[in-house]
Amino acid sequence: MPLISVLLAAHNDARYLPAAIESVLRQSLANLELIVVDDASTDETAELVSTLHDPRLVLLTNDTQLGLAASLNRALEAAQGRYVARLDADDVALPQRLERQLEAIQAGTAAVLGSAIRDLDEHGREGRLHRMPVSARALRWHALFSSPFFHPTVLVDREALGDLQYDPSYLESEDYDLWTRLLATGVEGANLEAALVLKRVHQGQASLRRSDVQEAFQRQVALREIARVAPDVDGEAAWQVGARKGGGSRRELLRLLRAFERRHGPSWRVRNAALRALIV
Repeated sequence: MPLISVLLAAHNDARYLPAAIESVLRQSLANLELIVVDDASTDETAELVSTLHDPRLVLLTNDTQLGLAASLNRALEAAQGRYVARLDADDVALPQRLERQLEAIQAGTAAVLGSAIRDLDEHGREGRLHRMPVSARALRWHALFSSPFFHPTVLVDREALGDLQYDPSYLESEDYDLWTRLLATGVEGANLEAALVLKRVHQGQASLRRSDVQEAFQRQVALREIARVAPDVDGEAAWQVGARKGGGSRRELLRLLRAFERRHGPSWRVRNAALRALIV
């Protein structure tokens, strides 16, 4: 049985998919399976995968396009690993990514673990570094405003995930929705400071093409989570400040901070994050 199942959904990603697959199959940790879901591609995606002969590679094909969330759920149902990892079809995992994450998740208290990312352009040139909060409480605070993980970097303990799946009604931010529902069960999360995934930046990616849709779903999840922590706070006003969207109410963000600290305890990292949002 594989120790880690890597889930990868692809739709017309033939240009970058070979590099993504290769980056998984060449991991320093070899005890894995890579489940690729071809979401009814009309390009050479399926042909490219079928030419690769590695017993750890599993190809599932959707007859009709189901979308990212439903495709990942299909991969999740087929996964046999004790841990589940994610990678997007246009990204690249660095060689020791899974080994380093597995060591950290087994040695610590986090059951879901992400990492930093570094941009990768269309020509393979590395660019800007992006980080998420490292500690559990700072991560939970961040999760009140947007996803606390870069989706392609996540490794999660399958036992902690339980029966939770992606919600296909979320056309964007399906990861944000899932991770906040997981954190709400009491599971802890964390991020490694090192960039273990190269995130492709190109004109075809959904985050650029559908940024307005993404923000709408992000706001929906954020308001739900703020209401969970502080039902008496004006969630919209607090979110506008905390997510740095302009407008909103600093007073409501401070009320949210107090409610958060009553629930999770004080943290200088959380207070610094709130202060940075207040002074922008």
